[in-house]
Amino acid sequence: MLRSRSSLFVLLALGLGGPGCGGANHQPVITAGPRPLGSPSTPGGLKFEEGTQIQLQLEVKDQDEDEIFFLWTQSPANPAGAFSSTTVATPTWTVPPPPEDPKQAFRLFVEVKDGNGGVLLGQSPDIYVLPKQ
Repeated sequence: MLRSRSSLFVLLALGLGGPGCGGANHQPVITAGPRPLGSPSTPGGLKFEEGTQIQLQLEVKDQDEDEIFFLWTQSPANPAGAFSSTTVATPTWTVPPPPEDPKQAFRLFVEVKDGNGGVLLGQSPDIYVLPKQ
């Protein structure tokens, strides 16, 4: 009896047994975004005036229909823009003041996890900040 319990533990620890387990987990797939909603696909990046609140677009599918978790960040971290939430699929982001170097682009990153080991990273196009007029 002890041996069968040990085998069950190993199967569950490896994700090979238990209800709803039909094989390997499929990684989530980004089908749109991450990018500012409605932004054109232009080479050289996107330009927004500081203080502008941008609605971000992100569409993700998971073949296994797992619950999806999100974590948004910006690079460089300073000057900091403001996400309405860093843990939802489509937050808004308020454009920060321009960096010291006007050629410095911001990039928004989103880490997408399915809670079963599937992880991917999405990156926005380059975003350049225009000073407020």
